[in-house]
Amino acid sequence: MFQFWVSRWHMTVVDDQIGLTLARIVLATDFSPASNRATGYARDLARRFSSSLTLAHVIDLSVSTRSEEALVGTPLDEMRHASTENQERLLNDMTSAGIRTTAHTLEAHNPSAALVGLAKELQADLIVAGTRARHGLSKAILGSCAEGIIRHANCPVLTVGPKAKIASGKGLSFRTIVFATNFSSHAPMEAGVALSFAQDSVAKIFLCHVMDFSIKGMSDSLGQKLKFEAALERLGPRFRYDCYNPVCVVEDGAVAPQILDLANKVKADLIVLGARPSSSWYPHLVEGTVGQVLMTANCPVMTICAG
Repeated sequence: MFQFWVSRWHMTVVDDQIGLTLARIVLATDFSPASNRATGYARDLARRFSSSLTLAHVIDLSVSTRSEEALVGTPLDEMRHASTENQERLLNDMTSAGIRTTAHTLEAHNPSAALVGLAKELQADLIVAGTRARHGLSKAILGSCAEGIIRHANCPVLTVGPKAKIASGKGLSFRTIVFATNFSSHAPMEAGVALSFAQDSVAKIFLCHVMDFSIKGMSDSLGQKLKFEAALERLGPRFRYDCYNPVCVVEDGAVAPQILDLANKVKADLIVLGARPSSSWYPHLVEGTVGQVLMTANCPVMTICAG
């Protein structure tokens, strides 16, 4: 008997059996259409796991002004009024759906840092966020709240990208999951999160690694492929339940397109990835694998940042 923890992630493994509990979920919202997509997933997850849900909105002081006569910025009082109205509406919707819900409105110059701080304070098990998946120069200028959360949160983050399908509203069950790994030192922990969701939903899970032959020293060989397939099979604790039959997939090529291609082929409901931590809150100009997957995936993407 042993316990397997991802930060405050409530995942207990007993005799190779996993029990998954999401007691506290934080929904990061700015009430935009992108956030509305994420709201549906947060609602359905909270309903499925009987979770308490915290609605978290940050008034961005970096774009506010205290003067209604200012030519740049939005009046702070106007932002506060809009936040109160939207929070009350969303709170009523969630409460009417039978979900234990509270609302927090914060004011900060760095919304992602404020949201991550709140999640840590609440000991959240999961953060749910939407994203417009900005990229390139616009991302550098406008920033990316979702990226800041992904790279700094100490619990898993479920990000709903611009092409992700709308949540059904009937309770969330992941039927097909793709877990992609580059075999970092945290890979077993990341795989444990993906496998725990697979067991909870009795889902088909695909464990995937993409051999990037642009990396110096890599060569296209059957030996490399067999080595990585064996490594995938060793990932994570072994689970005993009839429907657990993970499929190990090793591909070669550009990493993000191969992950997305596999997810599309198997009609994945969830993609799980590890995310690199960052010492800076400033968004990166160059899109990494996570960013590329988020921009295109037609399902939510769960990231685990274990730095």
